[in-house]
Formats: sequence, structure tokens, C-alpha cells
Amino acid sequence: MKSLLQAILAFSILLIILQFFQDELVFNRTNITLEQWYRVFTGNLVHSNYPHLLLNLSGLWIAGFLFLDSMNVKTFIISTIFLCIVVGLGLYFFSLELEKYYGFSGALYGLFIFGATTIIIHQQDYITGLLLYLFVGGKIIWDQFNGENSSSADLIGVPVAIDAHLYGAIGAVILSTGYYLLVKNKTHSNKL
Repeated sequence: MKSLLQAILAFSILLIILQFFQDELVFNRTNITLEQWYRVFTGNLVHSNYPHLLLNLSGLWIAGFLFLDSMNVKTFIISTIFLCIVVGLGLYFFSLELEKYYGFSGALYGLFIFGATTIIIHQQDYITGLLLYLFVGGKIIWDQFNGENSSSADLIGVPVAIDAHLYGAIGAVILSTGYYLLVKNKTHSNKL
């Protein structure tokens, strides 16, 4: 088993365990205002219910198999932490109407966009990378103009926080830019 899949397995188990601490970890604006800042991050790690958790785990495993040859464990861990922080801060500072947030989908959207960048950089697979950009970016734009999908909201038991997907994408653009510059600089240094 490749180490990326091992990391995703460990992360999946962590998400299942953290579900038992949902109330203590959920993004809750009132509690964050009372200086429980960790919830900005941990709200990404708990879900409204088990169908919601399984939906996000399914997406995570698809990403794992898709990016198996282009993303290593260190990159996965750093990008996941960064995206969770960006999503949480985005929701806190820019989605003021949102009181609670559950789920990994914002970071997951970001992982798909960032993963597309790693596919382009490391595998020179421009078709897959560009299709991922178009599909995920198109879904985010569609949701921003048309609102949430009511069947998804019914499944997860809470309104879909479509802004989280947007913030995940913004985080992925920042991450992708930094990663591209890092790889480019490393390649340039190796040529000297």
C-alpha cells in the first residue's frame, strides 16, 4: 500500500473517532468568539451525521487514488492543515451569517484543485489537471450563483455551506502558487 493511502486511512480513522467529540470540536461562532479558536480548524474534522462523514470520506479516497502518483504524504498533510485553516478563517471572517459549520468538504474541494496542480507539475498530465480545474471550479461557480443542492442538505441534515467550498478553492490557489514556485525554484537550484 502506498504511503499516501496509509495516511488517508489514518486520517479517515481520525475523522471517525473525532465524530464522537462533535459538540466539542464543531465550528461554532459563539464559542470561537469566546476564544475557542481551535474550532476554526476542528470544525473541518467533524460532520453533522454519519452520511455526511461517509460522503466526505468517499471524496477523500477518490482524491487519494487520483493523486497517488503526484502527491506525497508530507504534501498531503501540510496542504490539508493549510486548507482547513483557510476554510475556517474564511467562514469566520467573511460568512458572518454562518453560526455552525460541520465537515471536510471545503478543504476537500481545495485538495482536488491543489491535486490537479500536482498532477500537472509532476506527471505533466495537463488533460486530467485541466478537467479537474474545470469540474471543481465549475461546481463552485454553479453553487455560488444557484445556491445549495437541497438533496445534499437533506442527506447531511444541515444546510450546505457553499462558501466553504469557495474558501477551499481560494486556499488551493494560494497553495498551488506557492507549490509551483517552490518546485520551480528547486528545479532551478538543481540545474546550477
